[in-house]
Amino acid sequence: MSQDSAKPREVCCRVQGFVVDARRDVGSAAEIWSCYAIVDEPLLPSDVHFTANLAYFRWHGKGLRPWYDYRYGRKELERWVPEVKKAADNVKTVLGYFNNHYHGYAVENCLQVLEMLSVLTPEQAEAKNRAEDYFKASAVTKVPKIEAFTELSQLDLESLLHSFLDAGRLKRARGIKDDELRIEKETDNRVEATVRGYRIIIDFEAQTVLHDCPDWSKMLQAKTFCKHIGKLFLSMKKDKAAEMLRKIYTQKNAWQFKLYT
Repeated sequence: MSQDSAKPREVCCRVQGFVVDARRDVGSAAEIWSCYAIVDEPLLPSDVHFTANLAYFRWHGKGLRPWYDYRYGRKELERWVPEVKKAADNVKTVLGYFNNHYHGYAVENCLQVLEMLSVLTPEQAEAKNRAEDYFKASAVTKVPKIEAFTELSQLDLESLLHSFLDAGRLKRARGIKDDELRIEKETDNRVEATVRGYRIIIDFEAQTVLHDCPDWSKMLQAKTFCKHIGKLFLSMKKDKAAEMLRKIYTQKNAWQFKLYT
């Protein structure tokens, strides 16, 4: 149904059993939709309405490019459990849908919600454990301690980069063209850049690295870099880039690697 449709009620009356996932604020859902999709997304509020004998929850995600490039944390999911239980008390059928993602986040998050609702089967519990173990393994990138080889102050940019990127990612960083990078701000305390449309903010006062590419979520736990951040440091003056990397490396425990939102 188009955004300009003048008769949403008439259309929905003809398609009973369907769910409308709106892309704009529809006002009073109870007066308009035969079944209102309850969503979690950046565009619309997460209002809960029961307008039919069916409740449909859709977790779109909160990523930027695209929305579903997102892995929900357990606390984010826990707040939905009372809403799902309330739906089960008010309607005949409750459906939940996580937008699928090539990383497999939807699989993990869906099974976690079932566990929180105490309806997880033994087979599903096994699948959930496999999914969680997979993400734990993916997040841990083994990087050698560079202090074992030489004094940190004597390491050049290349050696420092190897402490944050594996060989494959560093190679891909070199493959990014210069015109695909735009450095918007570069001071001693803050660097802001865009690489292939993805944002990077490195804040030395807040000791925070913010980024939003699909690969970045796997880097957060181990505090390593993706190819886009590698390209940023490769494009800076070598002495300055090396100095910044030393600061991050020597105080890595205090630094936060987070998703840019």
